[in-house]
Amino acid sequence: MSPEPVSVVIPTYNRAHLLPRAIESVVDATLPGDEILIVDDGSQDNSEEVVASFQRRTPDRIRFLRAAHGGAGPARNVGVRAARNPLVAFMDSDDEWMPDGLHLHRTILGHRRDVVFSFANLCLRMPNGTETPHNMVNWHHDTRSWDEILGRGVPFSTVAPLPAGRAEFRFHVGDMYLRELERDYISMITLVVRRELAGDALRFPDDLPIGEDKECLGRLSARGPAAWLDCDTAWNWGHDGPRVSDANTPTQVENWLIFLQRIWGSDPAFLQKHGDLYAEVLARQYCKRAQWLLVRGRTREAREDLRRARTSPLSYRLLAALPGFMTKGLLGMRRLLSRSVA
Repeated sequence: MSPEPVSVVIPTYNRAHLLPRAIESVVDATLPGDEILIVDDGSQDNSEEVVASFQRRTPDRIRFLRAAHGGAGPARNVGVRAARNPLVAFMDSDDEWMPDGLHLHRTILGHRRDVVFSFANLCLRMPNGTETPHNMVNWHHDTRSWDEILGRGVPFSTVAPLPAGRAEFRFHVGDMYLRELERDYISMITLVVRRELAGDALRFPDDLPIGEDKECLGRLSARGPAAWLDCDTAWNWGHDGPRVSDANTPTQVENWLIFLQRIWGSDPAFLQKHGDLYAEVLARQYCKRAQWLLVRGRTREAREDLRRARTSPLSYRLLAALPGFMTKGLLGMRRLLSRSVA
């Protein structure tokens, strides 16, 4: 059976200096019949020239799409709408695919036609050359085995021969909907989605500056089983440029609260079964923002978040009852003492 063709969506914004590495890795990983959709999110650098140099080398594979500057979510939507192939994969313009990664995903999706999407581990690579393999655990901090998280694993070699140089690994198939409520298990640069099964769930919100991937992943997880490949398929590069993770705590919490309520909070069947867990996850977000507010002496706002959390640490409630200048001074002194002891 011929491998299903893939459309790879790469949003980018003012990263002409990083784009060549990302594009080169995707070109090396794709096959004739695949397409690479580079969506320029209103860049003001020479990104288009960089893409044009690759188009001259592979004119039948690379498409350049312009979009008004709106962030990664809207840019990815432009790419998804333009995609022509049954499988859609995602890549970031500052990262890099491993040469055999897409082949591994395509093989598992070909073997399990009921799987809505596959995802995998990644390796953190720093500019000085240091690497941290299997780095996703540092995102989700869940140290359980994937047999317990998702389902009993199956060796890849029982499905297809391993690529040269690739060590044996297991893949796991199961339900990620509940898991994604609690933690971040999925990186976009390792995601491959089957469009037919995903349907209109494969879309990103236009109104969230960060977390748009989390909302999409929650929606996709509700559509059916997912496959986890317990191996690295991409390099996540560290660099000094701007990243989505640079957003401050209030912005992060606000966006988390929005998509939690849109996805799991609007699912009556889910809430009937897991309502207590949903409330616990919401409370953690409110407490996280309250902590940030207390450090800055904004006790009135912190009290409101603690009220919404319903359950919160006693120490937070006591600090929130103090005048803002006292809370700021106390917590500032505590941080200063902690640094001096360290």
